[in-house]
Amino acid sequence: MSRLRNGLALSLLSMTLGLLSGCGDAPNPAPSTGGTHSTQPTNAVSATSETSDPLSKVSRADDAADKSGATSQVVQASDNQPKSAAKNTIASEKPPFDGWNKPALALVLSGEQHGYLEPCGCALKQSGGVSRRHELVKQIQAKGWPVSGLDLGGTVNRNRPQSKLKFQTFLAAMKDMQYSVLNLGPEELKLGAADLLAYHAPDPKDPLGSISFVSANVTLFGSPELGTPVRSKLLMLGKHKVGVTSVLGASFRKEIAPEGANVDITIDDPATALPAVLKELQTQQPDLLVLLAHGTLAEGKALAKQFPQFGVVLSSGGAEDPEYDNPQTVGETLFVQVGRKGKYTGVIGFFPDDTKNRVRFELIKLTEEGFQDSPKMVEHMRLYQELLKDSALAETEPAIKHPSGAKFVGTKACGECHSKALAVWEKSDHAHAYDSLIKGRPELKARWVSRIHDPECLACHTTGWHAQDVLRYASGFESKEKTPHLLHNGCENCHGPGSRHIQLIEAGDKDAANKEIRLTLADAKKSHCVTCHDLDNDPHFNSEAFDSYWEKIKHIGRD
Repeated sequence: MSRLRNGLALSLLSMTLGLLSGCGDAPNPAPSTGGTHSTQPTNAVSATSETSDPLSKVSRADDAADKSGATSQVVQASDNQPKSAAKNTIASEKPPFDGWNKPALALVLSGEQHGYLEPCGCALKQSGGVSRRHELVKQIQAKGWPVSGLDLGGTVNRNRPQSKLKFQTFLAAMKDMQYSVLNLGPEELKLGAADLLAYHAPDPKDPLGSISFVSANVTLFGSPELGTPVRSKLLMLGKHKVGVTSVLGASFRKEIAPEGANVDITIDDPATALPAVLKELQTQQPDLLVLLAHGTLAEGKALAKQFPQFGVVLSSGGAEDPEYDNPQTVGETLFVQVGRKGKYTGVIGFFPDDTKNRVRFELIKLTEEGFQDSPKMVEHMRLYQELLKDSALAETEPAIKHPSGAKFVGTKACGECHSKALAVWEKSDHAHAYDSLIKGRPELKARWVSRIHDPECLACHTTGWHAQDVLRYASGFESKEKTPHLLHNGCENCHGPGSRHIQLIEAGDKDAANKEIRLTLADAKKSHCVTCHDLDNDPHFNSEAFDSYWEKIKHIGRD
């Protein structure tokens, strides 16, 4: 156990920092309504567990492979509202919970956040973020509904020091949002068993105010008695009991805990692990049973079919924007999804006295028109960025070697021979990329927090990083103080580091020098620009739009 204690000591040191909220982009902009910020959300998909009219299925690739027997439904907001097949009901302008009376309890559902704590401000009209989700929770609380949050897992997207800070940030955010259960998905398990033991701090005296890591089929260090994760959790919401358990799909076993490997994580077959956990939960006579299933859609539906005791199954493995065929019914079980990157939040309403619609579901898109930012989450963002500053990850994490073997020299060095190209660059937004991390967009001024120490932002707003992998090249930007010549998005982010080019020019080998840094328009259009102008950060950029972008920065060779 000495290895376990050492891991706990290191993890507890960072856990005491107790932060909350980072920069995550939520892509696919919601259409603008021209309205102002409001605490009243718009655009909701909702459904009930039973409907009177059968609906035809929307054709989808996963339906063809899914033989679990689930029925596919797209259902409008209220019980008696007409239904139509294959309709994207997220476009409805009806307010959330339209047609609902006061439920006995509400469950806020989320999952597969994949590091997207908030839309980072790189593009307009992004959806999602813990700040808007917190506002939704506060609206539910204001209605007087007993509420708690359940998360499917998949909070982060990498296994690095920043990921661990971000995971702790998520935990602090979810605690503020009255979450009580977090399933251990593959992303959490990759953080390591020792760290998870350190991060897990449920309070038995306050089960609704503290988060429990829950999994019926994951064991750390081969010791279930460690209590991390717990097999299930019983929530008392109002006058009713909700029993919750979670599983990690067998499809992740080879990735996380391959058989025969010396790992600290054991993953049992979900179908084998669930009967004992269900039996224990049922002895506590819950009014509603909920399963969080992190796996493929087919795995989730198979479990819903095999264990009909669950009134609700929340599954991963579906579309990023789950606006069609959601929810579905598998027998009498409501089978729901909430998508990826935190753009949507699901809400379950429990109506024990309604024999026809005992359980209802609503999918809510977290748009900036529908939700204000939560001041508490903005403050957590501030704390998170301060921790990134203190940790100096941009300077201290191991760098990678650039494939060319050359070093970055800075835009000013390029401009000594390419003064006309430099003049174009100086008038472009690229020349102010670092500054934008300090100021943010004008409309965000009141709540903006500087990101100049955040590697996930520096990767595109400075020079000398691998943008998609968020890794610094050995001679790339470290900080304004250490590498001021690499501020902003400079020439070398597109043309490659310039040291060899300069050496070859000085040696009189112009052909080799030009070949070293040549970037054709075809290559730029195909693969270079999109490394930063990706769907998350610039949803309007695509191959068709390339020409209009190029006109803004058009430059040609040496003077």
